[in-house]
Amino acid sequence: MVVSTMKLWLCGGCLFLRCIILLGVLCKTKGLVKLPPNVTVPAVFVFGDSIVDTGNNNDNKLTPAKCNYPPYGKDFKGSIPTGRFSNGKVPSDLIVEDLGIKEYLPAYLDPNLQSSDLLTGVNFASGGAGYDPLTSLSAAAISLSGQVDLFKECIGKLKGEVGEERSNFILNNSFYIVVFGSNDISNTYFLTRVRQLQYDLPTYTDILLKSASNFLKELYQLGARRIAVFGIPPLGCIPFQRTAAGGIERNCAEQINDAAKFFNAKLSNKLDSFNQQFPDARTVYIDVYTPLLDIILNYQKYGYKVANKGCCGTGIIEVVELCNRFVPTCPNDLEYVFWDSFHPTEYKTVITHRMVLSMNKKNLFPSPPGSICHLLLLLVIIPLRTLGLVRLPPNVTIPAVFVFGDSIMDTGNNNNNLKTEARCNFPPYGEDLEGGGMPTGRFSNGKVPSDFVGIKQLLPPYLDPNLQPTDLVTGVCFASGGAGYDPLTSKLASAIHFDSQIEMFKDYIGKLRGVVGEERAEYIIENSLYLVVMGSNDISNTYFLSHVRQLEYDVPAYTDLLLRLASTYFKEIYELGARRIGVFSTPPIGCVPFQRTVAGGITRHCVDKINDACKLFNAKLPNALDSLNRNLPDSRFVFIDVYNPLLDVIVNYPKYGEIQIT
Repeated sequence: MVVSTMKLWLCGGCLFLRCIILLGVLCKTKGLVKLPPNVTVPAVFVFGDSIVDTGNNNDNKLTPAKCNYPPYGKDFKGSIPTGRFSNGKVPSDLIVEDLGIKEYLPAYLDPNLQSSDLLTGVNFASGGAGYDPLTSLSAAAISLSGQVDLFKECIGKLKGEVGEERSNFILNNSFYIVVFGSNDISNTYFLTRVRQLQYDLPTYTDILLKSASNFLKELYQLGARRIAVFGIPPLGCIPFQRTAAGGIERNCAEQINDAAKFFNAKLSNKLDSFNQQFPDARTVYIDVYTPLLDIILNYQKYGYKVANKGCCGTGIIEVVELCNRFVPTCPNDLEYVFWDSFHPTEYKTVITHRMVLSMNKKNLFPSPPGSICHLLLLLVIIPLRTLGLVRLPPNVTIPAVFVFGDSIMDTGNNNNNLKTEARCNFPPYGEDLEGGGMPTGRFSNGKVPSDFVGIKQLLPPYLDPNLQPTDLVTGVCFASGGAGYDPLTSKLASAIHFDSQIEMFKDYIGKLRGVVGEERAEYIIENSLYLVVMGSNDISNTYFLSHVRQLEYDVPAYTDLLLRLASTYFKEIYELGARRIGVFSTPPIGCVPFQRTVAGGITRHCVDKINDACKLFNAKLPNALDSLNRNLPDSRFVFIDVYNPLLDVIVNYPKYGEIQIT
């Protein structure tokens, strides 16, 4: 039995990568802050998420929350992408600039950081982080505790640089900026809904406040006294949330905005309590919700022309990996409130910054917050056990096997794709794989279906740098974790889309001809077995998890779209010589553990609406394949049902000898 896999995007396929989807809002500032003559601010230290991150995630291979590539930074000095989630500066830079401390606030993890930089402050923020540990974990970001640990390390270096006494002066008199919470509300609570299964909103916000309070106490114990804590912006009005949850008209998502206001009200009270507990501390709440909402709703009075879309790409979904050098940007970003679908432009940040300053005159902290919310794509793997070999008729020869698909079949093509989180070339993956238990990029503890076909022990990925010419003769794997029939699915996961997998197949054919000659290559291509495993990511991630396609199609219309796309790709494979093609159905995605947790309620039941969508797609797929068989001479497209056998294993697992299935 062969099975398909699921992917979760938090932007991920049957392995669902993620969605990785980011939610954030930026703020900036121009002009100098005039401090009272008796006030000294030797340095600024920033903790937070992408709204203030100046590059700490650049070398973090595990997170998709990076933007150290064009067009990010196009208006930055030298037009250099530095890891700032903006077209230019971010609030961290504007704060130190306005205070006259320095032009930019460097990331603490910048490999070019100098010891002298520590004296005037550094940035510990990490795109995707939150008050909730699960938020940072999901985004593979540097958590609150991780940022505190970096700060402790910084203190040690600072003392080594200027001594104990001067270090204490710097620590006690510096400004501390804290920007978290947006990712918790938008991603961990509303987008993935993981925390909704455990808490109602009042309880969850209390948990966030407790985490925030403990974090502030740690900063205080380390010497911090002047601390500005930013509220959450109107997340429901950022372009991405308008697209995902604002309906056909892409209105602001009021449910999310209401949650932000609810948290902000509690945060302000909590900080008052903190100041009473620590009289020598000056912890200030910074309201960014009100000024930012005013800019968004009344954008024309601030000189903008567009407030519901970002400048990058279409402006309705592009962020981070989707906003790249191949995506066009608007002619004039000064006319846009938002740079991408989550982050404001530098110009908007300047305006917001000024408004925040005017509303918080008693505070010496000049900068609005926001927050980019990052959802790491989660991989949901359905293990497969194969108990036997397929016996072919004596007159049938299969010289090679070629596989197109997603993570259920991927044998390592994503290993060197640093843009995707759909990778597993690390332990414990591969712990039971023959040959030493090495992680190879297979989404399993051992082999994957691609390996079990039987021509050779393991089917190598086409992008394996160690691939030998002789490997080409018996077949390779083109599958990529996170891929789907829908181009948007692969784009969200930074996976190799079906059309690109076909391009690799074309490249393969050229190499094969060079190895065995034209005639033998043609024989291999026409007589080999082709397997296609896709569709799970489209339904579970692009339709149900991110809701992006729900704004355009109902389930019947979306499954029709998938079938049209699939048929087009199948025809391309046929035109290249493929004749024996096995196409797998989608599995009962609603019964995989992740979906049970996210949408199966307290008892973690199978999610019927997702399973129903799979069944509808599966019912239509055989008809599409029959049509291809009628219209393409000598073709043999075969529908392979994995839904029913896998569902039987899940529902009746004891009879299969399984102990745990949920």
